[in-house]
Amino acid sequence: MKKLFTKILLLISLAVSVQVFADENTVLMFIREGSRNLEVMLEEEVQLMKDMLEAEGYRVEIATIDGEDLQAGSVSIAVNHKIADVDMDDFGAIALPCMAPPPGSPYEVEVVQLVQLAAASDKPIAASRGAVGYLAEAGVLQGKRYAYASPVNVEERPSFRGGTFTGTGTETDGLVTTNGICPLASRSTGLPDGTGAMTRSFIETLNSRS
Repeated sequence: MKKLFTKILLLISLAVSVQVFADENTVLMFIREGSRNLEVMLEEEVQLMKDMLEAEGYRVEIATIDGEDLQAGSVSIAVNHKIADVDMDDFGAIALPCMAPPPGSPYEVEVVQLVQLAAASDKPIAASRGAVGYLAEAGVLQGKRYAYASPVNVEERPSFRGGTFTGTGTETDGLVTTNGICPLASRSTGLPDGTGAMTRSFIETLNSRS
């Protein structure tokens, strides 16, 4: 009986260890819908980020508002979750591609709450250009350096108050990585797309936890 009890304890311990390991190495990626150029953003932003993370051994699970797979031109992305069904406890980090949304697009409360939970649990967070606003709404940028499309008038957008804009290039401050130039913005501004640099910095933050 004692040997059986010991084996059961060992199995429980191993199961918990595997779960913790899986959580830390699984990245939630939220893809915003309504992109102004979905094919470009899926191919040059989402797929690039996903490929880079998976090459480093991280599992990427994708969530959208409706949970439907995404297709644009020759590019297709499998979606794993509806964002409303996601529990941040199941993930070790969160990444938010820009996705080039139309100006004035809302910041879904479910996503803001997930970012808040990630920050409260000391989980790495990455956001590019149009998605940096989620971090501002979540209060994550307060006391942080951040990259964005341009300086922000905090009188008009008070959620950015308390953060320090450092430019459009990739910025990492603690567990928060931001970027100001996405693939579509690169085409219009002539500035280098920062998707790869942001993802590399995000990976360095992920790796530094061990």
